[in-house]
Amino acid sequence: MEQSNENKAPASYTLGLDIGMASVGAALLNEGQILALHVRTFDKAETAKEGESLNLIRREARLTRRRIRRRAFRLLRLRRLFKRIGLISSHSAETFTDTASPWNWRAKGLDRKLESNEWAAVLYHIVKHRGFQSNRKSEVKDDEKAGQMLSGVSANQTRMKAGGWRTMGEMAARDDEFAHAKRNKGGQYTHTFARADLADEVQQLFAAQRQHANPHSAPELETAVHDLLMARKPMQNILHMVGTCTFEKNPPEKRAPNATYTAERFVWLDCLNKLRISDQGKTRGLDNQERQAVIHLPFTLKGKVKYQQIRARINLPETARFVGVDYWKKRKGGNELAAEDKALFEAKAFHALRKAYEDAGLKTEWARDAANPDRLDDLGYVLTVFKEERDIEQELAKCGIEHAIIQAVKGLSFAKFKHLSLKALRKIIPHMEAGMRYDDAVPAAGYAHHSDLNRDNIKTRHLPHISKEDF
Repeated sequence: MEQSNENKAPASYTLGLDIGMASVGAALLNEGQILALHVRTFDKAETAKEGESLNLIRREARLTRRRIRRRAFRLLRLRRLFKRIGLISSHSAETFTDTASPWNWRAKGLDRKLESNEWAAVLYHIVKHRGFQSNRKSEVKDDEKAGQMLSGVSANQTRMKAGGWRTMGEMAARDDEFAHAKRNKGGQYTHTFARADLADEVQQLFAAQRQHANPHSAPELETAVHDLLMARKPMQNILHMVGTCTFEKNPPEKRAPNATYTAERFVWLDCLNKLRISDQGKTRGLDNQERQAVIHLPFTLKGKVKYQQIRARINLPETARFVGVDYWKKRKGGNELAAEDKALFEAKAFHALRKAYEDAGLKTEWARDAANPDRLDDLGYVLTVFKEERDIEQELAKCGIEHAIIQAVKGLSFAKFKHLSLKALRKIIPHMEAGMRYDDAVPAAGYAHHSDLNRDNIKTRHLPHISKEDF
């Protein structure tokens, strides 16, 4: 008896999507048969001129609003403090800011007692314009604006010492360099002060006011003003944003930072095992002897590993060529092998740590730690996950890293993570060291192949309401 349409299983459709920055491609299939294809293009979500993300403007505006909101709240807390101790009679700032320039009072306050409105204006002025402070040295290196501000800070510190000025406020009030403008103008950062220098100025002003019997110069008030001047929200570590390992799910393991020694060795072994050599019409990979000759190369050489260095280490004949190297570009110079002056791999984090050790005079310690993968993994992990120098110091100390080494490396900052955890990488790497490619090393380590995992994650959905015409 023929089965009725009501009892038939609904048709099984597969919808594939290819989502890009400026297009979305789609395909509708039924049991391997393509029913429909479709592409929708649209403008990229970026500015036409600079190519920047449209979210950049929103993000910068949001950061500006947040900075203004926090400054307003900080100043409100300061005014409440002033009123609580009787320095001012009202929470309104107009009661002590609509008078003479606070710059002159900042200079005069070192030598005479300031009146209540003058003293309030000076402290309010310093806390409101509290100078530059970077969270980490590495951020200054990467941020052009922060670098310019730091240059301005250094120049002003030098000028203050050369001019014999006691504080930044005194210099700004009386030095001819600041006669026309106290603040930065026109995108210049020559008049930038360090927050630490302003904190020192607050300390000197309070000491001077205590000498001149100012009733509002108690150490408790100094501490409260200093805390407001230096207040900022700490940067959180990014561990909560890190995904879990593709293979280690029970219990879930966090992904490994790119800067760990294990992750960099994994990438190098992957490059090495994929390397192919063409000679007289035959293509092959490295044999075991050749692989052993270069397997430690990125961690013994200083800098990048180039194809020509591999050629020299494995005594490759001149007739052999590396697959993937464009030898034609160097034909003009008459030396075809000059095309091999091209990097295959660089252990960037490893050599960044090496340089930090050596710059701090810790070559002996580096010779010891360079042979300790677990120690290098700890350094790479902490310097990637944690962003506050205080947190970095604490976490590295927990790992047993010596104080001198912590001080040498804490300025480094790394980013990005692999799709695998350190636990998984340590299981896979021995098989890759034996010459296996990644796709063979994964099952050899006891994991399901990544393509099988992806296939298991794809769910076939019944979409009886979709037809070719609808598509």
